[in-house]
Amino acid sequence: VSDAQALAEALKAIEIKIYAKAGGEKLFGSITNIDIAEALAKGGQEIDRKFITSGIVKRIGKYSASVRLHRDVIVELSYEIIAEKA
Repeated sequence: VSDAQALAEALKAIEIKIYAKAGGEKLFGSITNIDIAEALAKGGQEIDRKFITSGIVKRIGKYSASVRLHRDVIVELSYEIIAEKA
């Protein structure tokens, strides 16, 4: 449990920004827990996507996702989806 809590603090320190193609506010495609897992991996933390719970996001903006690290340790992470510059 203490390892999971230490990992939770490390995850909270990562600023998650996901760049995606968008037309105005609407994304071309969607952002899922796979994209969040990849963003965390770039930040140095490998988390299996099956432990990440987020809805399917189809618009740019700020959102949050839950990461279950242990039965007793669940972290809420906020992330931002930004439109890619063309």
